[in-house]
Amino acid sequence: MSLLGRICTKSLFLSKAFSFSRRQISSSISTLLYPYPLGRRDPYSLPFELTQKLDPIDVALFDTDPLILHFRVAATLELSALDYAVDISRYAALGRPSCSHTLDTCNVIIDAMCRAKRYDDAIALFHYFFNKSKILPNTFSFNLIINAHCDEGNVDDALQLYRYFTPDSDTHCLLAQGLVDARRINEAVDLARSAGMDCRLFHVLMGAFLDQKDVKRAYELFREVKATCDEEGIAFVASTFVNYWLAKGHYYLDKAIEYIPGKVDLRSGNMILEVLFKHDEISYARSYFKRMLDECIFDSETINIVVNGYFKHGEFGEALETFKRSPPGIMRGSYGNIISRFCECGMASEAEALLAEMSSPDVVTFRGLIDAYVRSGRVDDAVRVFNKMVDSSLSNGSNLINT
Repeated sequence: MSLLGRICTKSLFLSKAFSFSRRQISSSISTLLYPYPLGRRDPYSLPFELTQKLDPIDVALFDTDPLILHFRVAATLELSALDYAVDISRYAALGRPSCSHTLDTCNVIIDAMCRAKRYDDAIALFHYFFNKSKILPNTFSFNLIINAHCDEGNVDDALQLYRYFTPDSDTHCLLAQGLVDARRINEAVDLARSAGMDCRLFHVLMGAFLDQKDVKRAYELFREVKATCDEEGIAFVASTFVNYWLAKGHYYLDKAIEYIPGKVDLRSGNMILEVLFKHDEISYARSYFKRMLDECIFDSETINIVVNGYFKHGEFGEALETFKRSPPGIMRGSYGNIISRFCECGMASEAEALLAEMSSPDVVTFRGLIDAYVRSGRVDDAVRVFNKMVDSSLSNGSNLINT
């Protein structure tokens, strides 16, 4: 290599070494300064506008009562105005740190950022509320960031944070799934065993082994399930094998049916229904759903699964009839789903007829209908529904704020 080449290479190496060293030092300092680690993120690399102190002038003009603030954030999120919700949620840092409404506000805005996949913003808000403002987080607060790290593929960051709080079963499921996704299944098994295996952890691990074609280890775990879990837990985990055999094709339907429990319960029943529709076993799904109806074991999720399955196979009439036969309490929780399905299929008129039956449609439902009208060239209808959305949103927002 030429002298110039050696100089350039050495300079590049030193630059990288310095950059790594600076990140390492910054990470160590932040660990000393703040109680909760942020993983590979440097606190100074987070969005500045989310972590800086509030302007004293603005603070004097804003009502920071925890309950009022919580309802304002909830109303703003209902309008899908995420950025404005973030702005007002930061005033929670000025409320009573020990108040449950203060913590609820912190969690609801971080959750909204995570659902929108805005993980930098979610972690910045976590840092602002719980590191800088000294609000005390709960397990749900940590689980949101654990999930964010795992979803980004940064499971080691999640494991680092895991040591700083008292985990629950959701924490262990998130970490186990994160390790499985990172192809570290043996570590996932170790974590699950140290946490105390439950049916959800068995479900995650067995699914991972079956994906790897390691049927033997999956069956070994299933034997443990039968020895340690109750009847409902066994039924829940057995759905893993229903999915495994149906994924091989219709020829294996009889083999899959062997793992469908004789007694129906809600959680495993919903999973089995979803698996049957996923693998196009419509006739068996229909009969299994009828069985759930006959035994009065169903909820709004059950109805949504069946409606989605019928839409997937173009059976729109069956989907609508299933929805209309639901009890009023369950129907209320399923309106948004079936309206979204009609909108996706370009059936905006059918969607609007259902929208008119809803007592308080949310913004997401309205937007789906507006988009459907725009895609079909019905601009006047899109404008008309938009005006309805504005009126409804103003009314709902006013009700939330004045509660």
